[in-house]
Amino acid sequence: MQWSLARLTLVIRDILFPPCCAACQVRPFVPAGDRLCQGCLESARSIEFPVCTVCGLPFYGPQGTGHTCGRCIKDPPSFDTARSVFQYQGSVRTLIHRIKYNDDGHALKALSSLSMEHVLLDHLKPDMVIPVPLHSKRLRKRGFNQSLRLARTIFPHIPLGMDILTRTLNTKPQTELSMKERLRNVRNAFEAASPLPEGVETILLLDDVYTTGATVRACAKALKRAGAKEVHVFTVARTVMVNP
Repeated sequence: MQWSLARLTLVIRDILFPPCCAACQVRPFVPAGDRLCQGCLESARSIEFPVCTVCGLPFYGPQGTGHTCGRCIKDPPSFDTARSVFQYQGSVRTLIHRIKYNDDGHALKALSSLSMEHVLLDHLKPDMVIPVPLHSKRLRKRGFNQSLRLARTIFPHIPLGMDILTRTLNTKPQTELSMKERLRNVRNAFEAASPLPEGVETILLLDDVYTTGATVRACAKALKRAGAKEVHVFTVARTVMVNP
């Protein structure tokens, strides 16, 4: 059997530097999924149907019983739909933290690959994917926008809007606030270029985690003001308040 130089180089690399799981960092490991060990792959729990037909909140019930949840009826969001792939726990939470706070490219590839296996856009054909932006001060401090990197790797076939949406207010981190405080915190925190580029009517807004929806509501509102006809939200993970 003849091995190419590139393949031989990879084999030697793996012998000298055994690969590790992108989430738990165990080394060496037998990959069960792309860059994940069996335990971490099993702890990545996807959002199961039925869900709210608007915000994507999961709830108990047989398949095909999705309906609009009480909050969306009482307080309709500015976006048209929102969907998340995974519950924000286990290895998914670890991967997001490694991407967000450690600039971990290995974790980014693992999470993107895992997400691409579960992405369902329900025949949606967005004209552009727009990541939720960071304020310029936070971007300079962190050095990158994790939502932008996720958008590039999960939806490489959709045009990417990098400078369409901006964060004009350097707000407090949402993790420190209650739901009502989150809504106030990001109110009028975003602006969108107006008018939008020609032909851009349906937008896929991407963020890493959906918690209360306050951030994506504020972003969608700004995009609608700029002329977007539809804004659909995609997040890799979602905080699920109900018991699994």
